[in-house]
Amino acid sequence: MKWFNTNALHNALNIFVGLILTGAFTGFDWTLFGMTDHTAMKISGGIMLAKLVINGYRDGLHGMVAPPPPAEEK
Repeated sequence: MKWFNTNALHNALNIFVGLILTGAFTGFDWTLFGMTDHTAMKISGGIMLAKLVINGYRDGLHGMVAPPPPAEEK
């Protein structure tokens, strides 16, 4: 799977967190999936922590706070 890299995983986690948080903040009934809104928030927090760890591993601590490189012009 050449297309699946840490950036693709990061984007997939963003989508998943967005779905969880949207449901948690709009009063979605998480009991349908066997969890409460508090559990949904804990899961999304864990995913956000995983994203930070992935970024730290991929870019290093300096890369997480350094300014981005200039965009390439086409």
